Parts: sequence; structure tokens; C-alpha cells
Amino acid sequence: MPASSATVPAPIVRAAPDLRVALCAAACLGLALQWWVRGGWIFPLDDAYITLHNARVLIEGRDPNYGVPALVGASSLIHLALVTAFALVLPGGAAAYLVAGIGLVLFLAGLLTLARRLGLPWPEGTALALVGLASGAGQFLNGLETGLVMAAVTWTLVLALDPPSRRLALACGLLPFLRPELGLLALVLMARQARLRLAAGPNRTAALRAVAADAAVVLAAAAPWLAWSLAETGALLPRTMAAKHAFFGSSSDGLPASVLYAAAMIVGGIGPAAAALLFLGGGPGSALRWFAGLFILGFALTNWEVLAHNGHRYTYALLPVALFAAMRLGAAHGPRLLRLLILAQAAVALASPSPIAAQQARVVQYEALARWAQANLPRARLLIHDAGVIAAASELPLTDLVGLKSPDSIADHRRWTAPSGGAERFRALDAIARRSGATHAIILDDAPDRFWASLADDLRRGGWGVDPVETGTAPGPYILYRLTPPASAAAD
Repeated sequence: MPASSATVPAPIVRAAPDLRVALCAAACLGLALQWWVRGGWIFPLDDAYITLHNARVLIEGRDPNYGVPALVGASSLIHLALVTAFALVLPGGAAAYLVAGIGLVLFLAGLLTLARRLGLPWPEGTALALVGLASGAGQFLNGLETGLVMAAVTWTLVLALDPPSRRLALACGLLPFLRPELGLLALVLMARQARLRLAAGPNRTAALRAVAADAAVVLAAAAPWLAWSLAETGALLPRTMAAKHAFFGSSSDGLPASVLYAAAMIVGGIGPAAAALLFLGGGPGSALRWFAGLFILGFALTNWEVLAHNGHRYTYALLPVALFAAMRLGAAHGPRLLRLLILAQAAVALASPSPIAAQQARVVQYEALARWAQANLPRARLLIHDAGVIAAASELPLTDLVGLKSPDSIADHRRWTAPSGGAERFRALDAIARRSGATHAIILDDAPDRFWASLADDLRRGGWGVDPVETGTAPGPYILYRLTPPASAAAD
């Protein structure tokens, strides 16, 4: 046969390996082994125990500590519902750990799916997903909804890459009840979907019907959660951020400075990946740019300082958006820049010291102190500011100075604390202590910052006697104080 007519074999094209199942299975195995080796898991943040307390209240139908409905102090109705559902068949800690693990695995699966959908080479896509997992490592097992938030945002971005759909409308209807600020993401994505439907063709009547159907799906998804919140708390959305705003006060800086500080907190939280937010591109990227801007503006207008709380946990709602932007950047301009970003993000994630062990030790000491108070002070009425561990470990009557679990405290902070920038917080604490009939207080000694420790000073400034109680338990940062009302303290 002549050489010119010889058949040239077609090149062999190997499909990129789909590692999603293997990596997610490995994550599940790792979570199970950690639980087994450690004999359980201690959640490092007190707020996680508020969720466990609220779940117990839902199951038992009563709150022996605060005497309020379970949804008071709950930021995430969906997270609370999931923990409660699993707590019907598992111990509370195991239920919360399982929900946390589900968030971690779904986040990993979502990032891997996004990378495939955007056509990223599999080595870079896998590396970026794993680096994203490492970046949020301190948030997944803290017992809060942060991991579920990252997973939900990631899978919502997957849906946003598709043509307009009812599935995206359903997801958007649920987002605000995972975290209230995710309502901003739902708003911009549904506005984009409505615009796409109206621009899809000449039949405007059909397009308007599709938009109306989307709105109906959003409302149908949101309605049960709205009704539950309204019935339990008298409000459509959680009031936890309002309580924090009243207690911590708002920044005295002007709006431009507050916006810059909020943006700096986001960089400090999610790391170098935040730079990719500047390159979201078109399509869904335009809507996501609005979400990032409104997110920053919202915290700048209220209190940007809360973005630093609990390991910058609120900022992690933007991590999936930043990783999405990085993926699009890598897909459009080649992997070289993406590799540099992956290395920078990995370096920051691996070099950042983990405070989890110290936080867990603090939780253990707080729990021991709570159990001592339960056994030795059965008639005590306690003032507290960390409202979770003490409620999970005792049935003593409690009053939350911040207001998350004791809503009456919010009005005192709105009257005294917020307008004075914290200078007259002592007046609010005095009013709360008098109304509650408190006999004791548990206050964190957070030296050298001494923000929480200053609450003891504020009570003394209000005329209260505040004397440490020797408990015989292991020493730690939480201190039990005996309170003496102002008149009695003055007489002494």
C-alpha cells in the first residue's frame, strides 16, 4: 500500500479521572476515624453548645435554663433542624458532628464539581478543591453552620452555571435560613435568572409566567421556615445579629473606612483567594460581584468587627465565591496563575496556627465549672455571656448578658451600650442583673485583651460586689463570681 494512503492511528485521548467519589469517601473515612480515635469530639466554640441546647429544648419541649423558645438565639434554622433530627437517634454531640461532617463532604464534592464544569485541568482542579478544604479546616468541625454555608454556596454556584431552573429557585428560597446574609446571594441570583428568562425569547407572556413560577418556588421553600420563626420568636428572621449589634455597638468610623476594614477582615479570613474576587468575570460572576459588594457593605453599615469573631467565620461565605473566581481565571488564562494562587493559599492555610486545642481545653474547663455550680449551688441564678456550655451542662436558671438567649437584655444594650460606644455598658449590666435577681456570674478572663473580663469591672462600677468563688475545679479562664447587690455591697 502506498505510504500516502496509510491509515494514521488516531491519538488516544484519556479522560480526566473523576476523583470525586474517592476523595469524598476518604473524607468520610477520616471523619469517622477521628471520632473513633478521640472517643468523640469537643466543639471548640461555645456557640456550638447553644445549638445543642436548642435541639434538646425542641426534643424535650421545655427550656429549664432560659425559659424561652428554642429558636431564640438560633442563627441557622436549617442547621438546628438537622442537628435536632439526628439527635432523635444519636447523642447530641454525635448528631452535631455528623451534620458538620456532611457540610465538609458536600463542600469538597461541590468544589470538585465546579472544577469539572468549568473545564479546569484535573490536577489543578483537585489541588484547588483540597486547598479550599484546608482553608476552611478550622470552620468545619466547630459545631456551627459554617461548613453547611460553604457547601450550600458552592452547590448554588453549580446550579447558577446551568440555564434558568426551578432547582436554583428552590436553593435560593432556603439560603436565608442557613445564614441570613445568604439572602443577598439569593436576591442577586434570582434577579439574574429573571433577567435571563425575560431575554430568552420573544414570548414575553411565557417569560413572565416562568419568572412568577420561580418566585412561587422561592416562597414555597421559604414559607415553612418563616412560619416557624414567626411562631417561635415573633420575627421572620433570627435576631442574633441585632443582639450582637446592640451589645458590641457599631463602629464610629465613617462608611468608607468601615468598608475598607470589612474588606480587610475578609482577606484576613479567607486568605489570598480573596484577590480572585476582583476577577469574577461575566455571566454569574456579575451577580456574584454584587453579592460580594453587598456583603461587605452590609457588615460595614452594621459592625465590621464581628467579621473577626470566631476565626473570621462569617467571612467564609465568600470562600466558595473566591474559589469559583479562581477557577474561571485558571480556565480562561491557563493554569500558571492559578498554580501560584493555589500555592499561596496552601502556604497561608498550612502556616496559620490552629487554636482548636486551646479552645477545646477552655470548653472542658467551662463544662467542669458548670457541673460544679449545678452540684453545689442548686439555687443560684447565674449571669453569663457565653450561653452554650453552661446550658448544655446544667439546669440552673441563666440570664445571657449579651442577649442571644435572653432577649430582654437587648433593650438595655440599645438604651445604654450602643449609643455610648460601650462606655455605659455598666448601666445595661446593672439593669440586667437587677431584673434577673442574679446571685452569681461566670465571666471569661480573656487576658490580655480583657474585653469579657471587663464585664466584672462594669458590674463593680454599677455598685455590685463581685467576688471570686473557690470551686476546687481545675483553674481556667472562666471564673465563677458571687454577686452582692449594690445596696448590700455598700452596707458591707
